[in-house]
Amino acid sequence: MRKKVNYHADFEENLSYHIYNRSINKENIFEEVKDCEMFLRKLKKLILPFFDIEAYCIMPNHFHFLARVKPLTEEILKKIKYMGTSASIKFQNKETTYKVFLIDQFKRLFQSFATIYNQERKRNGSVFQVKFKRILIKDEFKWQHMLGYIHHNPIHHKFRKQFDDWKFSSYLAHLSNSPTLVAREQVLVRFDDDLEKAKEEFMNFHQRFKIDKEMNDFYLE
Repeated sequence: MRKKVNYHADFEENLSYHIYNRSINKENIFEEVKDCEMFLRKLKKLILPFFDIEAYCIMPNHFHFLARVKPLTEEILKKIKYMGTSASIKFQNKETTYKVFLIDQFKRLFQSFATIYNQERKRNGSVFQVKFKRILIKDEFKWQHMLGYIHHNPIHHKFRKQFDDWKFSSYLAHLSNSPTLVAREQVLVRFDDDLEKAKEEFMNFHQRFKIDKEMNDFYLE
């Protein structure tokens, strides 16, 4: 019997998660480049201080992240204090936990995006589903598979014939030397300690990648 997957796993330090959310009624919300760029700016401000983003892909009506929770260091504690939200204050007062604070940061990401999105389009209401999905990815096979799946999402949804021909995917960022949101080296060293060899292995892995029906429960779509 297949083990039931927890789609709303607790966030734990130093562990990776496949994180997914989509728009209400599957409406296209990432219709323009500016929408994707605005979402990534808010991701950088609200999520990046507490997660290493290992992969991402933004599609017209949903997104995928592969993200690793940063450990609760003194630096992270200072960043939580800096946020100044009700969740951060409760955490500092030991009235709530780190995992609850992190869930609240994602809620703030969605609400912050929705505020600007609604203003620009003169609409009201939620933009994203209320409960975002998150699955703990423990072993190396599943981690690599989710990395490949996220970067192949434009093919999976028939928006592109080539997985590397999608602007709002982190695939090319892993191969670049330019500043990036993704934890490039952290990802590449899982392919090889030598970063140049790692990039080759990274590319070869993506070229060989095939969707595995046994992993359906982990795709979240």
